Amino acid sequence: MRDYFEGRFEGKNMLVTGGTSGIGKSVCIRAAKEGAFVIVVGRNEERGQSVVNEIVENGGNARFIKVDVSREDEVINLFNVINNEIGDIHVAINNAGIVGHGERIDELSTEEWLRVINTNLNSAFYCCREEAKNMLKHKQGGSIVNISSIAGSTGFYRSSAYVSSKHALNGLTKAVANDLAAFNIRCNSVSPAGTATPLNDRSAEEIKGKIGAAMAQGKSIEEAKSETMIGGKTETLQKRSATAEEQAATILYVASEEAAHITGSIIMSDGGYTAY
Repeated sequence: MRDYFEGRFEGKNMLVTGGTSGIGKSVCIRAAKEGAFVIVVGRNEERGQSVVNEIVENGGNARFIKVDVSREDEVINLFNVINNEIGDIHVAINNAGIVGHGERIDELSTEEWLRVINTNLNSAFYCCREEAKNMLKHKQGGSIVNISSIAGSTGFYRSSAYVSSKHALNGLTKAVANDLAAFNIRCNSVSPAGTATPLNDRSAEEIKGKIGAAMAQGKSIEEAKSETMIGGKTETLQKRSATAEEQAATILYVASEEAAHITGSIIMSDGGYTAY
């Protein structure tokens, strides 16, 4: 896989939410190598500043802004800063998201449901709305990429909130694409399967813990797995996880002018998981 395409985002300002680790971090680092001024957004200031430092040390340009994008007021404040201090947004990658705790529907609390929906869906709505306002104002077109999941195209055990949020995110993507196509603003979703990231590692550890607890109660491995979100199919056709860098390559292609005729699409970057 090619590391990067020099100059692909030269002169572009790119916003990346959830940019402090995992796929978002890889997007930030590669986009900066390709010429973008990267606005790294996240809740963890230490990790965010570390991403910026890495970009700057490698000759790129970036700025970290601490924001919890699940909060509407903080997203509005973010765009006040962008509009007053940075200016035009040309590319936006809405990547912030969580998996949730993995309860069965009868165990799922309203609090947990809202936590996942606010982080995965409402945050994307707040960001898409403000990104659209900025892009419509500067009249140069633009590209919005929402980071979804294979859970936006299928179901999983014990994942009602997560699956619902990602299905809805794909619907939002299609609606935004319809709203903005006349203004040369594209909106697409990219749907990864399992990817080697800190988020994936945390989910895996939680699943292992639940399987271990179930087996300690005398349940078989099959019964134990059925009590987690991996109760069904667990492998892609490629029989491996993606790297964060592979996902970043897909995302930045979709975001770039190379994909100028793609809008309203759900791009499956899933190693063939949804193909069988």
